Amino acid sequence: MKKRKSVYVALLVAALLGSLCGQASAAGEPVRSGLLLDTLPFPVYQTFSDMPALLDYRNDTTYVINFWATWCVPCVEELPYFERLQREMAEKPVRILMVSLDFKKDIPTKLLTFVRQRPFTLPLIALADGRYAEWIDKVDPGWEGAIPFTIVYKGERRVSEMGKLADYNALIQMLLAVQ
Repeated sequence: MKKRKSVYVALLVAALLGSLCGQASAAGEPVRSGLLLDTLPFPVYQTFSDMPALLDYRNDTTYVINFWATWCVPCVEELPYFERLQREMAEKPVRILMVSLDFKKDIPTKLLTFVRQRPFTLPLIALADGRYAEWIDKVDPGWEGAIPFTIVYKGERRVSEMGKLADYNALIQMLLAVQ
């Protein structure tokens, strides 16, 4: 039963990520060597540029992207806000993606354990690119690199929040700000 649940969760995450990211090019494919990634239920990207262009969709969908890590207490504390948002917006054009910034060596161990123990139902990718200074401005020029960091956007309208969200209503206010 546990194995069947893991397979189900992996397929669900893959389906949700696929609907968020669309078809990945060869450059956007998850890294499959060096991190035991064939056994992980989520994609891992070696560099920021390998990821699909998650911040550039121009359609009628609202995107909620949260950068977090398992070792970040405020990040973990705000996960229920995103889980609730996912439940409440399941039938609406809102897509959530959690981008783990766990250390590369911890992805197949600590992150995987966290995802399996929680159980973690949010769409998840891991970004193993520790050269933050090279890519954080591409996410948001105002981001100083601290996590958690949340960006919500719809087309050209964007809002972001550095640090832990005050509560679920703060996340809802971010959604409303881009409508």
